Amino acid sequence: LSNPRLTTGHLLIVPKRHVQIFSHLKNKEILEIFKYLAKYQDKVLEKLGKGTEIRQNFRPYKKDSSTHVNHFHFHILPREDDDEMAKKIDVHRKPFYAVLSDKEKKKITTLLK
Repeated sequence: LSNPRLTTGHLLIVPKRHVQIFSHLKNKEILEIFKYLAKYQDKVLEKLGKGTEIRQNFRPYKKDSSTHVNHFHFHILPREDDDEMAKKIDVHRKPFYAVLSDKEKKKITTLLK
C-alpha cells in the first residue's frame, strides 16, 4: 500500500532490485511486474472500484521526497466517477492534448527509428 496515498487502496508495484528506468529491467522482472499488475488490478476492480488508473513516471529531475522517489514503480489507483481524486484533482484538469501535425509525426518517427 502506498503511504502517503492518493486514494483508498492506492497500491505500488515495485521491483526488488533498484532500477530507475523500465528498460533497465530484466525480462524476468518485467514479466513478474506485469503479472502483479494484472493480479492486483483484478482485485481492485473486484473489491475497491469500478475502474483503475495504472501510472508510471520517470522524472529524474525531481528530488526524492515523501511523494517522489527515483526508483522504478507502478501505481495502481482504484477509481470511480465521483471519487476523492475526481473531487480534488480531476476538476482542475484542462484538456491538454494537441493535434499531431504531419510534420511533427515525421520528425518524431525519424528520431525514434
